[in-house]
Amino acid sequence: MSYTYRYDLINTLIQKFGFKNYLEIGVSDPSECFNNVICENKMGVDPGLEFPNNPVKYPMTSDDFFFNLEKGNLDLDPGFRWDIIFIDGLHISTQVMKDVINSLYHLNPNGYILLHDCNPESYFMQREDYYIDGQQQPWNGTVWKVIYNLRSTRDDLQVYTVNTDWGVGVIRRGKFNPIKLDNPFYEFNQMSRNRRRDLGIIEVHEFEHWINY
Repeated sequence: MSYTYRYDLINTLIQKFGFKNYLEIGVSDPSECFNNVICENKMGVDPGLEFPNNPVKYPMTSDDFFFNLEKGNLDLDPGFRWDIIFIDGLHISTQVMKDVINSLYHLNPNGYILLHDCNPESYFMQREDYYIDGQQQPWNGTVWKVIYNLRSTRDDLQVYTVNTDWGVGVIRRGKFNPIKLDNPFYEFNQMSRNRRRDLGIIEVHEFEHWINY
């Protein structure tokens, strides 16, 4: 099977379920994902810090976006819901968790939330600082902590990480038997020893099977 990118998973969901409304949080360079998503109604949120020429519809932070949405300050109904929301903004767990919670409020009942960079291969890749000596360096950030938290605390969400493209987290509503919260301080090395369980690692073919049920 050829390498599967995050937008391949997104397009698979759109095609299978006939989804119409897509929101991307943290667009940055639109050629990396946004432009490759095939959906009738696409919206993007990004403050433009890394890619100033990004032609997103909502040039602001995700916090400002959801605040203004709920206050009725945008050209959307405050109760608007999306079928798919892809989160790829600030890769710090506290911010990612806020984006997930806000997204759940604006997700259709049968919708999906996807997250990028959920499966860091090393301690260096899951560091909190994007910049090293003033230079941008590849990183995944601490998104994995959100996946582990949800899998160990929520029995109403099914949360898995597809083993491709640095780990693509997938969240949908549904009954789930939470895993044991035995890494309360979110130590990377401990997670790495139990990676498949803690992050809910599944392969692409398992993802394709899972969405059928």
